[in-house]
Amino acid sequence: MRVRKSLVKTLFLPVILLLMSFGCATTQITKEPVTLLTDDQTKLASTYYPPRTPNAPGVILLPDTRCDRKHFGDFPSKLNEAGFGVLAMDFRYKELIARSRSISEQISTIQKQDLNALVDHDMRSAINFLSHQDGIDPERIGLVSTSLGSRVGLFSGVRYKIKALVLISLSGPEAFRGGKSIKQLLEEYGERPILFMTSEKDWGGNGKAAEDNKLYFNWAKGKKELKIWPGSGHGVDILKREEASKFVSSWLGQNL
Repeated sequence: MRVRKSLVKTLFLPVILLLMSFGCATTQITKEPVTLLTDDQTKLASTYYPPRTPNAPGVILLPDTRCDRKHFGDFPSKLNEAGFGVLAMDFRYKELIARSRSISEQISTIQKQDLNALVDHDMRSAINFLSHQDGIDPERIGLVSTSLGSRVGLFSGVRYKIKALVLISLSGPEAFRGGKSIKQLLEEYGERPILFMTSEKDWGGNGKAAEDNKLYFNWAKGKKELKIWPGSGHGVDILKREEASKFVSSWLGQNL
């Protein structure tokens, strides 16, 4: 009997260790702190999640008015687990906005900044970084953008020929005040895939964003989709819903 017990332990111990190792390997997320240096010498704190397989699609996450990637929570990890290489980035005005004492002050402050710099410099740096990473297919890069980021994302989608766009909580007639209309930008974006996403009561608990997104959907060409979630929620708060984050991940998988 002692021999049999010893034999059983000897046979099953490697199996248990193998299962433990396999379980750890499948749940481990690798992320790397990255500092992007723009062509106007601005440093942007970012986090990079390398893909697990070669020739993977890449996704850049564009933050909201707070300009802070950390508000995406665990969404970058979820995308990475789904097979994407992910770059979560800060925008250059993060420290400036952090000094604001209220949401209204954040909005007032960001509106006084040069928002074109986010497209001309910040996004150029992010796209250049991601497209040159090992394991990333540079022809399969998409953007997931929220609130302010969705405005930057639409401009960048046109400027840099991005393969697929997710615009969350975009609203209003213009991307940037005094700049091109959203309708014009959507015409320039052309036939590439685009997903508009908002909630029934988005910004400020009203339904204007939902109505705006219905217009955007009608203006867009090619492969397009509109998702309006029930209830309230704005930007990254929508992505905190499990069904919403899974929806975005699935859509990206089909379109990148």
